[in-house]
Amino acid sequence: MKKINKLENININKKGKRGLSNIVGSLLLIVLTIVAALLIGHFVFGLFSANSHNAGVSISDASVIIPGGEYTTQGASITLTITDSGNDPIIVQTINMVANGKTYTLYSAGTNGQSYITPISGAYQSLKNGYLIEPGQSITFSGVVSSAVVPSLSTGQTIVFLVSGVDNVTAQTLSQQISVVVQD
Repeated sequence: MKKINKLENININKKGKRGLSNIVGSLLLIVLTIVAALLIGHFVFGLFSANSHNAGVSISDASVIIPGGEYTTQGASITLTITDSGNDPIIVQTINMVANGKTYTLYSAGTNGQSYITPISGAYQSLKNGYLIEPGQSITFSGVVSSAVVPSLSTGQTIVFLVSGVDNVTAQTLSQQISVVVQD
């Protein structure tokens, strides 16, 4: 009889430990499931977007105006506003204009050539490789382009502005374009 009692005591002690292990195991399984769901949500749905790098450039208030409709004598007045629409600073490196099937450079960073448009307002920093714009800030470029630069422009013609730059944090290349109708 003494042997039976010892076996019963051993079985009772194992049951007590087994119950505690089941609760701890269940809690660990729940915690691991929640952590896995958060990680999957981060990658799939971007739940933690404040921690991610998002570069963006947008163009607004673009205009090309030929005063009096006479391009050969008056030239064309160009105005273009560029905004950093992401959450990283960007560097604007080139601004091109496509007219009559050809591309004309209006601004290019780091070159000794003439810039036909220059910044006139906005929150920016001039660097050797372009203009730095902080998130949410804008820079407005303006200038006059003559027939010596762009041989032929006329009112009613559609042109395209191409802006290229780089994300100052991730070095990701950015570009944006906008179509504009030349006005009188």
